[in-house]
Amino acid sequence: MPLIRPLVVCGFLSVMASSQAQILITKWDFNAANLQPSIGTGTLSLVGGTTATFAGGFDDENVGWRTANYPSQGQNNLTAGFQMQVSTAGKSGITLSYAVRHGIESANSQSVLWSTDNSSYQPAGTFTFAPAASGSGDTWYTRSVSLPAGADNQGNLYVRVVSNFTPGLSTYTASQLGSSYNGAGPWRFDDVSFSAVPEPTTSAAVAAAALIGFAVLRKRWVQAS
Repeated sequence: MPLIRPLVVCGFLSVMASSQAQILITKWDFNAANLQPSIGTGTLSLVGGTTATFAGGFDDENVGWRTANYPSQGQNNLTAGFQMQVSTAGKSGITLSYAVRHGIESANSQSVLWSTDNSSYQPAGTFTFAPAASGSGDTWYTRSVSLPAGADNQGNLYVRVVSNFTPGLSTYTASQLGSSYNGAGPWRFDDVSFSAVPEPTTSAAVAAAALIGFAVLRKRWVQAS
């Protein structure tokens, strides 16, 4: 009994924590070397003239999606990359997360844009880093962006990840110091996923059930003492 009680308490705490965890809506892990979601439903497509193949995934394990053929220097800002379409109906607190590997000649800055009509896109976040002589190009980064409330409860939500000029400039900057930007420089993606915050009623129900269960067990422990 002394050992069982701590284990049950740990289980109770785990249930309480999981009631607050995010719900996975859709995920692409590319391990099947296709563009079908590995979890959930949605579509993935290229935009702005980019091309893609499959290559090594995050930290070069499994499979990732290698995109290239980005715009020439000083051209077509915020137009090229890829687009996702998912449903967030009945969901709120939407977060996009992904892993990306920057080729040494690829742009060091990328933006996340979102839309509900696949026409008018708004910015949700920008990721830019200072290039270094080593350790910035051919390197994996993990990214996460919380989408605005307007992305909640949408039958069709469209989100793009695109290359953009270095903030404050009208040109792209290569990801590694000493390299020149080249539109052929690839970005490789993996573990692209959308998640949501559980509805308050769901979290409350899970937590209440856990509390009731714990109370019943505690009563039995007291009676058995």
